[in-house]
Amino acid sequence: METTDSTASSEPDDPVLARPIPEYVDWLVGVVIALGGMALLVGGTAVRFVVDRELLAEDIESGQITVVVLERDLTEAETLEFSLEVVNWTGLGLLVTGIGLVLFAIGYVVFRHRAHQNVGEGAPVDSYQSSAVLGAVATAVLSFVPFSPILGGGLAGYLEQPASGRSVSVGALSGFLSMAPALVLLGFVTVGLYAGFATIQEAGLGLVVVAGMLFGLLVVSAYGAGLGALGGFAGGRLADGE
Repeated sequence: METTDSTASSEPDDPVLARPIPEYVDWLVGVVIALGGMALLVGGTAVRFVVDRELLAEDIESGQITVVVLERDLTEAETLEFSLEVVNWTGLGLLVTGIGLVLFAIGYVVFRHRAHQNVGEGAPVDSYQSSAVLGAVATAVLSFVPFSPILGGGLAGYLEQPASGRSVSVGALSGFLSMAPALVLLGFVTVGLYAGFATIQEAGLGLVVVAGMLFGLLVVSAYGAGLGALGGFAGGRLADGE
């Protein structure tokens, strides 16, 4: 009886069991990620296969599309070639990012389902990765709110703090994951810009633009991870206070 009482009294203090994430939440997160990926696939398909040379040529001729490089107006032919490169690479980036999100959603749901099966019904499941992903999804959904990575990181840190105490790191991971799709897409846009400048014999300027874009990618990464870490810290403190 003493052993039973001791075990029972220790269970409420077990930090791993404090805030388990139900499996249906994992499925919901997977569905949201997959829907986002499918939306990007639709957009990428439209950009890649609907916006063609003829459509761009019409817009350029009508003056709807103009490109100015170093205070020099490009000719219609140069503008067309430049625009084609940017549009094609942007469309490809949307497709790749969309496919990546859909595959990630499927892999995430399968991974979490197996984790729940392996530990058995009612047993705790490691929540670090799922807390980070859930926080990233919350950041994306609340992207219309200024500094939304703080909110997503706060959710991740709040969920993870009782389990491992790694609220800051899970918040940072959450913020970075929320920026990952944008980083991939911006990477393709960067390639498209360089290819566009190369077609108009401005490869040197293209390298400068690439350097600026790479710096921008670092800023976006730091923005997401930094604000996520800040939110994770706040979420962890909130969890400790309960």
